[in-house]
Amino acid sequence: PQPVQPQPHQPIQPIQPIQPIQPQPPMHPIQPLPPQPPLPPMFPIQPLPPMLPDLPLEAWPATDKTKR
Repeated sequence: PQPVQPQPHQPIQPIQPIQPIQPQPPMHPIQPLPPQPPLPPMFPIQPLPPMLPDLPLEAWPATDKTKR
């Protein structure tokens, strides 16, 4: 089993120089996308609370009329 350890180490060397070359170009355009995540979480938080009371508000006036 000892001679098996040094074997996998050799094939890792030629893979390292190939990996950094491919991810380098596609990583640049992905960096300017961080401003998108903060936008989606804020949108559902504002419209969620105001939309919930809007639905029940319409049904409330219907019960008020019957009470009067």
